[in-house]
Amino acid sequence: MRVKTCNYFINNTRWVVKSITLDRLKGIIDSYTGNNCEVIHNGYFKKVVKCNYEHESFYVKQYTVRNVMDAIKSVFSISKAQKEWNHAYNLLGYNLLTAEPIAYGEKRRFGLLKDCYIILKAVQDCISLKRVLLNSSIHECTGEHEKYKKSTLLKGLISFIREMHDYGVFHGELHAENILVDSRNLTLFYLIDLGRMKFRNKGALSQAWRIREISRLLYSIIDVCTDEEITDMIKNYIRQTSLFKREEKFQKTVMGKIYRIKHRLWYSRSKKCLRTNNVFKIVKHHNYKINMRNEWDVNNLVGLVNRHTVLLKENLGNIIKISPKVGITRIQFPFEDMLGVCIKEYKYPSVFKRFLYSFFNSPARKAWFSAHGLMALKFLTPKQYALIEERVSVKLKRSFIVMEDISNYLPCNKYIDEMFKSFHDKIIIKKKRNFISCLAVSFRRLHDTGVYHHDLKANNIMVEELHNKWNFYYLDLDRIYFGKEVSIEKKIKNLSQINASLSNIITYTDRLRFYLIYANIKALDIGNKLVLRTIVRASIKRKHVWNPGVLGR
Repeated sequence: MRVKTCNYFINNTRWVVKSITLDRLKGIIDSYTGNNCEVIHNGYFKKVVKCNYEHESFYVKQYTVRNVMDAIKSVFSISKAQKEWNHAYNLLGYNLLTAEPIAYGEKRRFGLLKDCYIILKAVQDCISLKRVLLNSSIHECTGEHEKYKKSTLLKGLISFIREMHDYGVFHGELHAENILVDSRNLTLFYLIDLGRMKFRNKGALSQAWRIREISRLLYSIIDVCTDEEITDMIKNYIRQTSLFKREEKFQKTVMGKIYRIKHRLWYSRSKKCLRTNNVFKIVKHHNYKINMRNEWDVNNLVGLVNRHTVLLKENLGNIIKISPKVGITRIQFPFEDMLGVCIKEYKYPSVFKRFLYSFFNSPARKAWFSAHGLMALKFLTPKQYALIEERVSVKLKRSFIVMEDISNYLPCNKYIDEMFKSFHDKIIIKKKRNFISCLAVSFRRLHDTGVYHHDLKANNIMVEELHNKWNFYYLDLDRIYFGKEVSIEKKIKNLSQINASLSNIITYTDRLRFYLIYANIKALDIGNKLVLRTIVRASIKRKHVWNPGVLGR
């Protein structure tokens, strides 16, 4: 789509503009460089700012060249700002909605690009698709009208995506945050962030590109839509195009692609804790190799480790656990926003294991990664501040993890013993039922996500009580495994671990209720009865806290 433009030169930046005057452009630029603007995103190489000028709102994107090679490439290719400008007007040429660009600018030195900018009109009365689905009036479908409203939105969305694909448009980053919905008309959609968009000149997109695009979109809304709604969206997409002959195969391919996207993004986020980036850094200090959060100081961390060592050596207070392999202490920390930290020390008394862990992942490093892996999956665990490995001539001597102190919460078994003692108080009985339900849902979600905890006893779960709700923090993370699914044998092992480690305050009825909610069933069939018997037998063999001979009420 050809657009009539004018060129201006302001502050060593060449601007290409459409339908605005020089004075108006200068006013928007002054507003962008001033203090009266809202920073939406501020990364190393990309900045997005929302600013206001003459009762109108604009978004200004700034792209900074990453390195010399990219600067040299800019001599032979168009800038990101110009690319997004072209994509926006091509999209508008297909009558597909997007934020209208009014100007883009390039700042060069000796012909090499340094920065580029694009200014877009803010789309009025629009919110992101993700936010719409999270909104209680749509996501928490409490009535038939709300259900119909959400169904209409999702059908309109999939029709919009199908139309876009039929035009041969490939977005490249199609997810719920890059689609805006008109709050006055939920069937109008706007595409934003067009930098990776591609246009196919010979008609509709191929099947492979469609699958890639649909999978990325569905992954971004899978946490705010039910499995049935996701399946219906796939079916509606297939019905509206004649490209796919086998519905089941297409659906299976899309669901498999969603899992691969989920695993790739999870792995990328989890691996951040092992690299230097905008959140973490890796430093060496004497015999220590330290993976730490950027806001921490190395000397403070080393000082904490020294205090921890003194506490264990002299057997002073604040020792949570001490054994030949592990030592855990709680240390008060005189920072403004922090009451204290916990330090977990991993000892390696075996010479063979010290040698082995010098070249392979130690339990401390596994726990460090697992904690961030759980947090990436939105499970709760104490926030990890630093992984410290002490080495002598390459050989690993000791490891430490500095983490958030959650000792004010109670372990699950102790919480149950203290809070649910009474068998006669109806309020406590009802509260216990709700607690059992929340715990079962947490276990089900853990296993459905593909997470297997090798030692999931009650004392490895810390409980935070909120208003008629509970948060569960998982501990002892050095033997956690992430996969596509958890086998029935491993599920039985975890369920027997938690069952054996809960006292008789949790009655037979409570345990049955836990399993029914965990399995997401209303009644036991033959298969589930067999699983339940296996769990009971495995629990009895463990001989922990539970005594089946003592009958609860």
